Amino acid sequence: MPLEDAKTFQRVLATKGVRAELDHNGQTCTRGCTVTVEVLIPEVSLPVVQDTMREQYQKLTEGLPVDWSRLNEVYDPQKGEATCPACGTQFSTTSKECPDCGLCF
Repeated sequence: MPLEDAKTFQRVLATKGVRAELDHNGQTCTRGCTVTVEVLIPEVSLPVVQDTMREQYQKLTEGLPVDWSRLNEVYDPQKGEATCPACGTQFSTTSKECPDCGLCF
């Protein structure tokens, strides 16, 4: 998760009594212009974290047109073309990232 988003998420979880730890993993995280970290939480807190993520998603998408049918799109690298489930852009499967919105596959 991007560092600033992770810090915000950590603060929101703290208000709900969940302690989240931010950690840098050299295999999964990045440094430089876009710093990413892993967010570690106790497994018993998973239901609270899921509810919080759902709430945050609803806030982010409130008032935006969402085509729910796109959520069923599957990225199949064996096919020549894919449709991004996030934005609907069609692109070649030689790319592992949507050229329009940047969603990684």
